[in-house]
Amino acid sequence: MIKFYENRKWFYIVSLCLMVIGIVSLVLRGVSLDIQFSGGTKISYSFTGEIAVSDVETIVSSTLGKTASVQTQTAVSGDSDRKTVVINVGGTSSVTPEQLENLTAAMNEKFADNKIELYETQSVEPYIGKRFFTRGIIAMAIAMVLIVIYVTCRFKIISGFSAALTALLALMHDLLLVFFTFVIFGIPINDGFVAVILTILGYSVNDTIIIYDKIRFNKRLYAGKMSIEEIADNSINQVMRRTINTSLMATLAIALVFVFSLVSGLTSVSNFALPLMVGIISGCYSSLTLPGTLWVTWQKLGEKKKKAKA
Repeated sequence: MIKFYENRKWFYIVSLCLMVIGIVSLVLRGVSLDIQFSGGTKISYSFTGEIAVSDVETIVSSTLGKTASVQTQTAVSGDSDRKTVVINVGGTSSVTPEQLENLTAAMNEKFADNKIELYETQSVEPYIGKRFFTRGIIAMAIAMVLIVIYVTCRFKIISGFSAALTALLALMHDLLLVFFTFVIFGIPINDGFVAVILTILGYSVNDTIIIYDKIRFNKRLYAGKMSIEEIADNSINQVMRRTINTSLMATLAIALVFVFSLVSGLTSVSNFALPLMVGIISGCYSSLTLPGTLWVTWQKLGEKKKKAKA
């Protein structure tokens, strides 16, 4: 049996090291916002064959005088032989029709054999991007508040509020690792980021609730016979195999999607699958090592305060 509480400092050290790596990367690389949040112009071209993303970035830089993030996406609807390349040009000013015409001419000249065609253009004003970003943050905040309320009400027998706060700390751990994944790999923050965050919120808290449910059951069964740390350790060990197996199957499925997207050059899919995979792995780790041990620490501190007052 793994003694999670006794070895808690090692788990905390691992999490702390991951946080430090993420923070250093954030300072060095900064955050890249997609035009959905920052504003700008999204230009899509359809093409055949293969196109190097770096070549497209060079053309955009020389033609528009701006930097852009470039992604290749899935096949054009109704024509499996054609793919799309999406150019996201950030900034407060949209790409003018003349600039778009020049860019299209440069793309056709560079990729004459790829049958380049302008597929779609979309401009997002900065204030609209800011509104999308704000609403995404609000959605995540509301989800976390509802989780705290739910855990507090459901696990009153094991001091629901402390259980909810420790579960929230584990969730914040997972969300930060997902965010740092976007930062480290230079993935632009877009609506996919919000989707990944909300998915991990539900997935991670589900693992934590299973552990708390087992702690609640064992506390009723062994109250007075086992110490609180023994109850927590036994509970975590009893659900550990189930938690790992569930996360492993989900990770393998997403890993297949990630590998397929890399082989097919589908950047938009890989940019979604990679953070999601990291989030699921982190959720499995944090659910087993953080909420239970933090909850025990909280309870023991409460007991010490009661004894001091007595």
